[in-house]
Amino acid sequence: MGIIREPVIIRPHDSLLHALKVMIMEAVPKVIVADEKEIPLGILTQKDVLKFISSKIGNRSFDSVKVSEIMNKYFISVKESVDYLEAAQILIEKKIPMLVVVSEDNKVIGMIIKSDLANFYANQIRGLHKVGDYMSKNPVIIKSDSTVSEALKIMVERDLGRLIVINKEEKIAGIITTTDMLYIAPFLRGENNVKVEDVMNPNVLVIREDEDLSIAARLMANRKIKGIPVVDQSGSPIGIITTTDIVRALTTDKVREYLLEIKMYTTSF
Repeated sequence: MGIIREPVIIRPHDSLLHALKVMIMEAVPKVIVADEKEIPLGILTQKDVLKFISSKIGNRSFDSVKVSEIMNKYFISVKESVDYLEAAQILIEKKIPMLVVVSEDNKVIGMIIKSDLANFYANQIRGLHKVGDYMSKNPVIIKSDSTVSEALKIMVERDLGRLIVINKEEKIAGIITTTDMLYIAPFLRGENNVKVEDVMNPNVLVIREDEDLSIAARLMANRKIKGIPVVDQSGSPIGIITTTDIVRALTTDKVREYLLEIKMYTTSF
């Protein structure tokens, strides 16, 4: 199972409106910005888009904003020979959202995002880590009757991809993500009265901290999600586990030893 996926490419002269439509239609949280010769110039993520909308767009139309204005020019490119563990190490050490895969002549041929590496973990690793070992404790939560403007402010200021939504009983009512925000992007300018409960996903998977981390990785892969709330026995949120946490687990020596043992065992037959 490979970790390199087909690249989703946009041009620097494309509009923000076009970029939004590509992200939504292709169901990708990140895209590569490249010129007509497919030379990479930068990357654009959902977080980049939301940050721009929340602070810089003003009264401009989405169609008047160029991708070159909001793209992140800092990115790391790798060759297609990169392996799983090397890719994980780069993503975690450099704190970047994706890798741009290029050919020998520096043309874009693919991309690697954290979900791809989490899928690898789901398929190859068993019994090494618990969810509680890698989850983020004390997750950021928001009440279901809060406004989307409040949610966006928290997500941008704290650089978060999702918020756990709780009801009046302080139980999990849903989850709201950057993807959900993109669907209502035109309504995110300034203050609004749209409620989180009207935008969130109410069908939330949860997991316990004593579960094997591979179970969380498989749930994310099967449901095509990037984060799962962690709950205690009463169902109250105590943490969240994300694809970033799964990738972080891949960088441990324990994983390298585990994969080496599997390789030695399978090649001995």
